[in-house]
Amino acid sequence: MSGKGKYHHGDLRQALIAAAVEFLADHPPADLSIRKLARSLGISEAAPYHHFADRQALELAVMAEGYALLRDRCLAAGQAGRGLEGLCAAYTGFALDHPNLFRLIHQSSAARNPANAVLYAISAEAFAPLLAEVRQRARAQGIDDEGQVGFLALMVWTQLHGLTDVLIADFLRLGDGHAGFCARAYRHIEGSLMAALDAVRRSPAPAGGDGR
Repeated sequence: MSGKGKYHHGDLRQALIAAAVEFLADHPPADLSIRKLARSLGISEAAPYHHFADRQALELAVMAEGYALLRDRCLAAGQAGRGLEGLCAAYTGFALDHPNLFRLIHQSSAARNPANAVLYAISAEAFAPLLAEVRQRARAQGIDDEGQVGFLALMVWTQLHGLTDVLIADFLRLGDGHAGFCARAYRHIEGSLMAALDAVRRSPAPAGGDGR
């Protein structure tokens, strides 16, 4: 970590978050500490506590930064019109570029707790491009039930997230076959979504016709 002495004046809170992201490039989340970040920035160990009450508060802020980076990566893929495959590649690409940050943002359900307002909102924004892609495909099949759309988007995410965990752990030792394996996996995820949409389209409407 090369941040020692870099901080002089300005937004110390953001400097600490940036230093944490840099720290996680080479260290696991368990090693993250306010003391180490203060040392890297050349400030007193007491100074960060003006911005973060404790390590948990720091972690929540770093998680929000991680989700913001993931959101930006996925939004760029969505705006480029790269479809589901592009979104999958953006997600796995972020994780491979920032494996420890990726692990940190998913190590707990903190992002699903509305009490963590900023983190909750940014994590939803990171999921939004995938949700929009699934919604577009559902509507093309005549499916506009938001409950169905949300559930299918979540199922796509679970497949993608499982794949990503395998990739960052290098569990399969793919080596030079990494890109080809990912391309096949993305096609499989897309095929699973289309099959699920077709099954929903063919299924009879629930009694009462109100989608519940």
